Amino acid sequence: MMVKIRFGRGAVVSSRPGKNSRMAKLAASLLTLVSISCASFGMWRVGTDLGWTGDFVFTDGLLSHWQVWIGAAVAVQYLAWRLQRYARKAIPAKADIEPASDSPATVGATLNL
Repeated sequence: MMVKIRFGRGAVVSSRPGKNSRMAKLAASLLTLVSISCASFGMWRVGTDLGWTGDFVFTDGLLSHWQVWIGAAVAVQYLAWRLQRYARKAIPAKADIEPASDSPATVGATLNL
């Protein structure tokens, strides 16, 4: 005896470019804020080294170096830039915009002025 189990068709997975563009835009926006935060920590550490600001929040360890913070800011901003480029793939190059039906040109044409 042989039993065959048949499953229904599932959702079709598409491979169109920029499929997750909204999520990529959101992630890029949040990563830009993270990059700004890392850069501000780096500048704070540089200011601490020069004696312009107060004590830095991390006194020792890997996170106490300004090079780490600036490098992280650059890397995160590069990732945000790449995500923004990916998100732009989904936006059509030319959008066909039709004039509204109540625009002055249309109203004048219908009233025969």
